Amino acid sequence: MYEPKDDADWLLYELGGLHRAQVLSTLAALGVPDELQKLGTASVQQLAGSLHCNEADLESLLRAAAGLGCLDEETPRHFTLTAKGEQLCRNKLGDFATFLGAKTQWNAWPGLRDSMRDDVDTTPFTRAFGNDLYAFLRQNPAAANEYDAAIDAFTRYEAAHVVERLDLSQRQSLVDVGGGRGTLLVELLKKASAARGILFDLPHVAAEFEGTLPDRIDVVAGDFFESVPAGSDVYFLKHILHNWDDERAAKILQNCKAAKAAGGIVVVIDALLYPDNRPDLARMMDLEMRVLCGGRERRKPEIRRLFADAGLSLERVEELTPSSWLFVAS
Repeated sequence: MYEPKDDADWLLYELGGLHRAQVLSTLAALGVPDELQKLGTASVQQLAGSLHCNEADLESLLRAAAGLGCLDEETPRHFTLTAKGEQLCRNKLGDFATFLGAKTQWNAWPGLRDSMRDDVDTTPFTRAFGNDLYAFLRQNPAAANEYDAAIDAFTRYEAAHVVERLDLSQRQSLVDVGGGRGTLLVELLKKASAARGILFDLPHVAAEFEGTLPDRIDVVAGDFFESVPAGSDVYFLKHILHNWDDERAAKILQNCKAAKAAGGIVVVIDALLYPDNRPDLARMMDLEMRVLCGGRERRKPEIRRLFADAGLSLERVEELTPSSWLFVAS
């Protein structure tokens, strides 16, 4: 672990976070972890050839990644993947890492300082790309694919924790509200063997995935500000509420309460801001939401108030991952 010698040394190290993030993201984007996972050990020359990279540039990247603990250099100029590096593979969090270093994510952040200084009600993302995040993605298929792959990777990571904490074995119907490509439902239904799933999203999203998901998942189009499919046991809202102000977030919860079957529950997955200023991931996600789409994360009293305003009784609140919490209400 790096220990700064003084305050100036600390500042320079922290500012170097952009370099560390880009090393990890670029490593994943180039496919280095997947190639090493396949080969076991490979030389710089071999990797440069198979991945179509400049050999000298790639060696510099590999050595930086080794310094971060992602790779080992077992013999000169021959590298292997570490346990940390395995997380950058496509079947883990590689697509998420790729997205975090991409232009769609990266280019919006310089606008944060301007958005705080003027009276223009426009997110840093819109300032950078000329449109809001979701409209931009609809118009740019390549960026949308990169974004969707990132969300899917992070969803699989969170779903593995959800099924450890939530007993779904007796549930008959699960609804993923604003569920995108259905990744959460696919993972949850592996454990909820008696249940069917309903993927609920806007018409243009639902149309894209109609007929592409497992038979146990029905795709339903609609607007969660108006209503959600009625009569199900469990309604999931995974990183949905942080996109919206309190009034609209409460409306989504109200619609879930009105729709759920007797004995049903509403499950929210979102970040939680602590009252102190600890340097956790939720603080960074709060800024991330402000940069990308104008949303925000909330503190526990604010979240409790949202559930109360929706007429829901909050029964469980527990940490799910270092960046998200599980809220269960009935």
